[in-house]
Amino acid sequence: MKKIILLITCIAFTSAYSQVGINTANPQGIFNVDGSKDNAVTGIPTTAQQANDFTVTSNGSVGIGTNLPNTSAILDVNVDGLASGNKKGFLGPKAALSSQTDQVTIPSPATGLLVYNLGTGGLAYNGYVFWNGTEWRALNNNSLAPGTVSGITCNGVTLSAGTYTAGVPYVGTMNVPYTGGNGGVYASQTVGPVNGLTATLSAGNFNSGAGTLTYTISGTPTVSSPTTTTFPLNIGGQTCNATVGAGDDIKLGELIYYRASIPSNPSGVWLSAYALDLPVLRGKLRLDAYFNVNSSQGDGSVTMYPRLVNTSSSPVKLWFSALTTVDRFNAGNYLLAPSTPTGSGTSLAPSAYLELDNGIYYNLGFNDIVGVSTPRVTGSGAGANQEVLTMDLSLDGRWYRIYYFPIVDNKNTAATADDTRDIYLSIQRLY
Repeated sequence: MKKIILLITCIAFTSAYSQVGINTANPQGIFNVDGSKDNAVTGIPTTAQQANDFTVTSNGSVGIGTNLPNTSAILDVNVDGLASGNKKGFLGPKAALSSQTDQVTIPSPATGLLVYNLGTGGLAYNGYVFWNGTEWRALNNNSLAPGTVSGITCNGVTLSAGTYTAGVPYVGTMNVPYTGGNGGVYASQTVGPVNGLTATLSAGNFNSGAGTLTYTISGTPTVSSPTTTTFPLNIGGQTCNATVGAGDDIKLGELIYYRASIPSNPSGVWLSAYALDLPVLRGKLRLDAYFNVNSSQGDGSVTMYPRLVNTSSSPVKLWFSALTTVDRFNAGNYLLAPSTPTGSGTSLAPSAYLELDNGIYYNLGFNDIVGVSTPRVTGSGAGANQEVLTMDLSLDGRWYRIYYFPIVDNKNTAATADDTRDIYLSIQRLY
């Protein structure tokens, strides 16, 4: 009889107040459990008191650690009331999924279902995944399908920094372009060491289409640039050899520019004696020039010889075809010996170079001066006073197009002391 009376009393209390409190006489919602029995008898409990509460509000929201779950949330888990060192996280359900399309381990998964994949059941990815209605995906919506690519562009590989020195610890980045990615995952990998260097790649996802893989290159090299290092790559169902370290950072399709300005009067000197940062292709072939006489001369004077210089300690094999407005030079399967520079200062001369032309018309030309000379009429033509050289070069399986455009600037004065030789270079990598 006592049990019946107690049940009737509870029903009457619930019906009258529409609230149920466990361990509290001051319920904060339709249903409120005060885990530590520390809520205030009246009013709203403090944040610290709410930290051990479980509450269901009249609109169906559930608060854990809070009596006032956010109105936009069906479930609000709050740890603000827990002291630092005692805070807690959310632990979701775990499963060992067999594949990205597994519907057996968890039968008929609902779209949006969240689970932590252990990575031990066949689906190697370790972390939270959700079911999108067709497959399990990572929280960033990346595909978990095995990653594939249609090709790796190993002749487009770049290394930054582009050179290394034997015995000196090195850390750099190797970028490897690829095409035809399926958006799937690839595992981390380590390649090497080769020449004391190791290439490491963190796990990730291919792009859908073209993209770039970023390897970290580290170690203490046993060789110095331009001696190259080749990493055999095997990823996404494709293989290739990535060769780096020669020092050439020109990317596929990239166009770089260079300009040097030096006095016109030195004779018997190399451009590299004045311009110390001339472009060096693949760390071993410098775009240089030699000036046989003073360039402050009149129309038709030959004062410059464009040259390629081997700066390495090994022979360099190349193919080239150079065309100027006057002549053309070319050679195939050409082996350029290593240089042994002699002399010093402006007389420093490399012993191994390739001449691209038998001499460029590089001079003052008509030497017209604004305000003094009579302007030339249309159609008057010009003499042999200005040449430009265009060259195609194949080096280490790469194709470059190079332009030499040298001018002599008279600075709009009749004096020659202020004349300068200005040389413009542009280099584009076509393959």
